[in-house]
Amino acid sequence: MTDAGTLQLFTVRDAAKLLDMSEHTIRRLIKQRKLQVVRIEQRIMVTKSGIAHLIKKNTYAIPSACSESGICFR
Repeated sequence: MTDAGTLQLFTVRDAAKLLDMSEHTIRRLIKQRKLQVVRIEQRIMVTKSGIAHLIKKNTYAIPSACSESGICFR
């Protein structure tokens, strides 16, 4: 559990700007439960840890065979 003193919350609009995505995409990720949120009354707030988790889960390393030519064969 996160300490309330260190909890950072973003609006859907702010999260979209931060991730360079549309608000529609952020709402879709929330609906698919791929992005953690906090609901306060009628407001949906995206958590900083939720954004970090989304980025970590979707980060992958490019194989070294691809780095020289820029073309990857799978």
